[in-house]
Amino acid sequence: MTVLATLVPVLLGLILVVWVVRVATVYSDRARGPILSADTIPDVGPQGLVSVIVPAKDEEANIEAALETLQAQDWPDLEIIVVDDRSTDATAAIARGVAERDDRVRVVQVTDLPEGWFGKPHAMQVGAAEARGAWLLFVDADCRQAPHSVRAGVHFLADTGGDVLSLWPVLEMHGFWENTVQPVAGSVLAAWFRPGRVNDPDRRTAFANGQYILMRREAYDAVGGYAAVRNEMVEDIAMARCVKRVGRRLLNAVGRDLFTTRMYDSLGAMYRGWARIYSGGFKRPGLLLAVMAATCTFTLVPYVALAGSAGAVAAGMREGWILATLGLSAVVVVCVLITMRRFFQLGRANPWCLVFYPMAVVLVLAFEAGALVRALGLAGVTWRGTTYKAGRVAGKGGA
Repeated sequence: MTVLATLVPVLLGLILVVWVVRVATVYSDRARGPILSADTIPDVGPQGLVSVIVPAKDEEANIEAALETLQAQDWPDLEIIVVDDRSTDATAAIARGVAERDDRVRVVQVTDLPEGWFGKPHAMQVGAAEARGAWLLFVDADCRQAPHSVRAGVHFLADTGGDVLSLWPVLEMHGFWENTVQPVAGSVLAAWFRPGRVNDPDRRTAFANGQYILMRREAYDAVGGYAAVRNEMVEDIAMARCVKRVGRRLLNAVGRDLFTTRMYDSLGAMYRGWARIYSGGFKRPGLLLAVMAATCTFTLVPYVALAGSAGAVAAGMREGWILATLGLSAVVVVCVLITMRRFFQLGRANPWCLVFYPMAVVLVLAFEAGALVRALGLAGVTWRGTTYKAGRVAGKGGA
């Protein structure tokens, strides 16, 4: 009991220090990274042709709306390249219908996946090969762009002298599970891939969100294009690592009103999607174990300690270490809620769902465990109709 009486308050004290730092971080402009919005777009003048590349596989429910928001851009010099990657639905037909009405839009057809390639990197490589612009903007077919989205990204990169820009989106969330779990799952990435560190050229930390990646053409060529990440399940983070490896300047920013997307609409989709993202983002089983240990220690332990010490005090126990545990764990939980409230605000999630934060953490731990199983090669990932396992295509489908 003496060892426990010493270790528990000490551990909670260390956890408190971490959360105090996190509170300061999420409310710090420098650590959080820049926020791009309609009100923060610098004026740098004309920048030439922008080629928007949209990889699409079985996106008949999304492709027309996505293209409409791209057609509505206030950028005067634009081409839109839709790469239909072996779709089995009406994606290609819908995209061609749009192209017939707008000569800025054209459709490129992928009929087969070459050996050694994963679906999405190949689709984007094909699209980039068709592009004529000095700027390449890769966006997903399930995203909806604001009219100033292209202008904001290009002018920001031109103004800062950056080579690659990736935006963190505002997620479209419906219902209890999305509002409860999505901000917590995203906060894991934000903790490990802080924009302040990503934007620092002297740090190796690299991250990109494939829903919006803007690249100068010369930077894309310097990296070797998507051929450099041809067999990466999470090609966006892998591409970010390549960008930093060749000495190009990578920037992350929050796109406050630039685009929205609904990532997953069910718990099952969240599990498959986040397990894929975590497995690609952290890659090594050892690192994934460390992420799981950190998630458990810094999020669940304070709640368990608070419940246990409160119960002990209610039962009449008044030992000093129990009272210290109660006080420290309560302060930690307050810091957790202050920090996560910021994530919920930025993501425009329902703040009342913070009440269920411990449950969300348990689900995120399940996502991380799924990523670990995949990183160990014990299970494959089926994404957009293609199954991947141990760095290889196990069954062909689409991007």
